Amino acid sequence: MARWVGLLALWLTLVAVWAQDSPRVQAGDSLRITVEGDESLSRVYVVDSSGAFRMPLIGLVQAAGRTTDELAREIAQRLREGNFYRDPKVTVEIAQRAQAIVTVQGAVRRGGDYPLQAGWRLSDALNAAQPTDTADLSAVRLERVSGERLTINHLKFVQEGDESANPVLQAGDRIFVPLRAGGRSVLVLGAVRSPGSFEYDDARTLIQALGKAGGTLPEADTTRIQIRRANQAEPIAVNLNTITGDIDLQPGDQITVPFRSVRQFIVVRGGVNRAGLINYAENMTLTQAIEAAGGPKPNAILERVVILRPTERGRQQRLTVNLLEVAQGTRPDERLLPGDTVEVPEPAQRRASAEEPLRVLWLILSIIFLVARR
Repeated sequence: MARWVGLLALWLTLVAVWAQDSPRVQAGDSLRITVEGDESLSRVYVVDSSGAFRMPLIGLVQAAGRTTDELAREIAQRLREGNFYRDPKVTVEIAQRAQAIVTVQGAVRRGGDYPLQAGWRLSDALNAAQPTDTADLSAVRLERVSGERLTINHLKFVQEGDESANPVLQAGDRIFVPLRAGGRSVLVLGAVRSPGSFEYDDARTLIQALGKAGGTLPEADTTRIQIRRANQAEPIAVNLNTITGDIDLQPGDQITVPFRSVRQFIVVRGGVNRAGLINYAENMTLTQAIEAAGGPKPNAILERVVILRPTERGRQQRLTVNLLEVAQGTRPDERLLPGDTVEVPEPAQRRASAEEPLRVLWLILSIIFLVARR
């Protein structure tokens, strides 16, 4: 019994190897298809540039990337399912091979079809097609006749000799070289208030570009900013919190400010104009949080603002802050942590004095001054 099992396993292995080595059809091939007993279907069909051919009764047949046996089985199945034959006998042979070519299109000076030379790699096809000065070699697209699609950072081969970024080409490969975005502009994307493209003359440095984009959002991860630059394989990583100076940009640079993987919030409730969740920003202070919540209401009791902070044991730490002293500069502003709850008390009934509007106006201006100073 073990002997028969071993022989069966060997036979299956040989079949699998044989199937892998079977020639696959490519665009331009001529196929001799024979349907036993039907001369009208038995003839030579030419596979078009899309990798398909049209056959009477069953219509379009996708052939590129498949073996002749696979095609024979599909044709027989479709003839049987269409009730044209009960048990059709179909054979498929490659009558004539098309000339093996690869196609290069996009930002190249000499786009078109090229005869595939033995051992050709992506670099050989690109050298023949001559990429333009505005070509983006970091995102070359390669499409196989099998339908497989690859995006290749060919700069890793050009600059670092990484062979994985210079694959061996196959017959029928289609190569597209995209145009590099930019020109005389700088692109800012991600967690900024107004993402978009800005003239290089107005955004010559990273800080200038972020300013033109309206600044970063509270939920931005400013520790992982990336600057992608033409003809440079790897992006420039920037931690905005630790850099000591500005960074000069180049025309065509693309800046991406990522969002934090987990957005963090604090809660501001009570005597503010827009109570609710506030996006937490790193090193956010109490005055900044109240400003983000729309500022204090006229009747807010600002001498007893409370910060509730969760502790490791599931309890809450309670901090009371006199915001008037913070506005006067007699005590430091209180830094908040993610998950804090800020309560701005307000009385159920409070008689307003003649000085109340002036006091609130003075406090709001003081808070704005503190926020702007940071």
